[in-house]
Amino acid sequence: MTLDKKKRSRQFRAFVVMSLRIAPLSWRQVPLGQIGSHLYSTPERNAAGSAIARTLVLLAPDNIRPGSDIVTNEGEPTQGTIETGVIHAVTILLVTVVAIAAAYLGGIAAQSIHAINFDDEITNRLLAAQARTMEILSLHVERERIAGHELPFDETERSMLLALENVQRILATQRHRPLPSPFQGATEFVKATTSFLPMALLVFAAFFLIKHHDERRS
Repeated sequence: MTLDKKKRSRQFRAFVVMSLRIAPLSWRQVPLGQIGSHLYSTPERNAAGSAIARTLVLLAPDNIRPGSDIVTNEGEPTQGTIETGVIHAVTILLVTVVAIAAAYLGGIAAQSIHAINFDDEITNRLLAAQARTMEILSLHVERERIAGHELPFDETERSMLLALENVQRILATQRHRPLPSPFQGATEFVKATTSFLPMALLVFAAFFLIKHHDERRS
């Protein structure tokens, strides 16, 4: 069943809103679209939020892009410009550093949604991976809300995030562009988890040596 443009636009805008709500990875109230490295307590959580936000940037067609750097001040709305193929330069007040989301949600650039190739196989894989990851992370945040504190990601959650990031890399390579950074200070999940391994190995090695030394003394 093929959706008409209006229904597809409504569904995609709901998809964008859900992405913006989940990306902060917080059970506390966060203004819609307020995404930044200051929200995350660890590189791994930063990378998880970055992966969710990055999809919105990757899906943006070539005729829509930030026309200037996005500037934000503490406690004030972010400001910047967005250019499209139809409207040359429009100044937009934003509450998010993921500037492209404003075009998806704002009526001024509704044509940006229609320009997305929803029939492309990789695009569909990305949307499916994003939907699955958002479902898993929303359940994770709910568990944190009940516990009253942050919880580490389990292996299933990590594998889903890595799978999402992998599809993002494929689409970026297909478009001959680097993997975008959705906000200043954003990181990648594969780098965040990899950078943790050397320290974990050192701690494990130190523990093993101390234990082995104690056994020899006794």
